[in-house]
Amino acid sequence: MVHTSVTRIARSRQRTLPNPDGFYDQTAFGTSGHTTNSFPFGYQLAKCDDHIGRPTDVNDCSIRRFEYSNYHPVNGSYVSPGGDVTGHAVNYYPQYIRNVAWSHLSNDTPSPSSQMTSLLARTNPSRPDITPLTLLQDVYDLPRMLKDVGKLLKTPRRLLSAREGANQYLGAQFGWLPLVQDVHDLLDFGSHVQRRKAELDRLYSQSGLRRRLNLGTHTAEQDQDLFLESQLGLNILTKQSVTYSSRQWGTVRWKPNITPGYDPTDSDRLKLARRVCSGMTSEATIKGAWDLIPWTWMVNWFTNVHEFALQNSNTVPASSAEACVMTYQETKYHFRTISMTTGYQGGDGVVSLITKERYTGGGTISAHLPFIGVDRLKTLGALFIQRFSR
Repeated sequence: MVHTSVTRIARSRQRTLPNPDGFYDQTAFGTSGHTTNSFPFGYQLAKCDDHIGRPTDVNDCSIRRFEYSNYHPVNGSYVSPGGDVTGHAVNYYPQYIRNVAWSHLSNDTPSPSSQMTSLLARTNPSRPDITPLTLLQDVYDLPRMLKDVGKLLKTPRRLLSAREGANQYLGAQFGWLPLVQDVHDLLDFGSHVQRRKAELDRLYSQSGLRRRLNLGTHTAEQDQDLFLESQLGLNILTKQSVTYSSRQWGTVRWKPNITPGYDPTDSDRLKLARRVCSGMTSEATIKGAWDLIPWTWMVNWFTNVHEFALQNSNTVPASSAEACVMTYQETKYHFRTISMTTGYQGGDGVVSLITKERYTGGGTISAHLPFIGVDRLKTLGALFIQRFSR
């Protein structure tokens, strides 16, 4: 028997679904009109662009879908007192819904390429758990920090000064809290080593080391707007509000860069785990040097430079495969009917725009506007008081 193999080549597919049916008929002074639920081109109920490769490959994918099931279309009939105007609606979607420029709210969701850098840096088997240079800096600053605490205990009324309060807050944020975290990592060093040893065992297994990482969530809201549908026989006044949410996660499989058949002993893996966790590597040295440069903590708010070097760490010879970043975004348009022509009902509910993106490209250095949360606002406020308060 002769066996033949069929090559699986890359291909692309698209899938679209029609928008919901519905219409509004009217007769005004002997003239008839008919309006259907005709949505602009590109606003299909669902559209999928999936670039499919060989069966074992991870491929780009883009899905865009509108969810109308939580919206109540307009239904009903109207006859004017004199009978000159009549209207009849069946599952009718008002014009402001059919023609709105559906899009996600402006938000601070990082780009997939930036998140790919984070994924590779945070799952790389060579990443350090302890950074010796940073720890040495904390130890070096400890006498000064203790001295400041002694002065504060002697004269606690100094905290009544806004500038002194800002100094103490910044000292805690960039002095005491990092020191406590470093001490905690040292005390928990054995657990770090055991977890890394387990990762190396999976890395050198037949299937490799597969990791899944949550990369963050983001939300945003928009103030309410008013929309009016006005035509003979049908008048609707609606209030709209918009909410946005997104979440990102990534998966990657790490495989060892070694001679086929090579399998380090259990003792070798334990030694390697101790080395990378303790930061006795070139990657940890670079990371520590970056952390010691003044103001790099603020640079890290706007860029991912601090993670870019770690994604290519190679103390544990390994390479990433099947890496992808998923971005799920959902924007909900909430409609609430304020007033409507007698005889009709509906016109309220929620219409959702949902997109899913799978990114399989490489990680890049990127810049973005950071989300200024409460903690960052406190830091900026303390810096302002420290620098400009008299």
